[in-house]
Amino acid sequence: MSEDKLAEGVQKFAERMNQGAYREAAKIKSDYALPNEMLQSAAKSAFDDCMKRGDYSIAADIAKQYGLSSKLRTDAALRSFHRKIDSEFYRAAAEYAKEFELPESVVRDAAIQAFNQSLSFGLVKNAAEIAEDFDLPESMKMEAAKKSFEQHMNAGLYRKALKIALKYKLPQEMVEEAEGKIS
Repeated sequence: MSEDKLAEGVQKFAERMNQGAYREAAKIKSDYALPNEMLQSAAKSAFDDCMKRGDYSIAADIAKQYGLSSKLRTDAALRSFHRKIDSEFYRAAAEYAKEFELPESVVRDAAIQAFNQSLSFGLVKNAAEIAEDFDLPESMKMEAAKKSFEQHMNAGLYRKALKIALKYKLPQEMVEEAEGKIS
């Protein structure tokens, strides 16, 4: 492709990025077969704008898609991850952490914090899901399962309590307690 065509493509790409039309910009990149190296300035500018607005997921996507530094990508992805955790979108946070290859220690710390917070509010089902989604230690899974079992038993939901006891292999006396209530 000629230098003029490439320059035209870069200009159109930059205009779309400045307007926040990121999909259109991606299409221009593809249509003109523009290499990432030619798009760094416009991509970095769009990244910075997204970070200022708090659009961390979009910023992380831009950094990933246009080959910005891994430090920028990780910073934006971590902010987005923490926002998802704070909003209690744990499953989305787990998938996001995997997609952006976030540091295991950061993800685990946030998951443990979310787990403990859920337990403190009595949201044991949430805590159990967090323990599963983030593959937390078995002891934490068991703690959530036992509390969930107790909640269901206290509410008279014996079949659900039995399912939990069997699924998480809770002590035999808990299984028998639920079975005794069902009979």
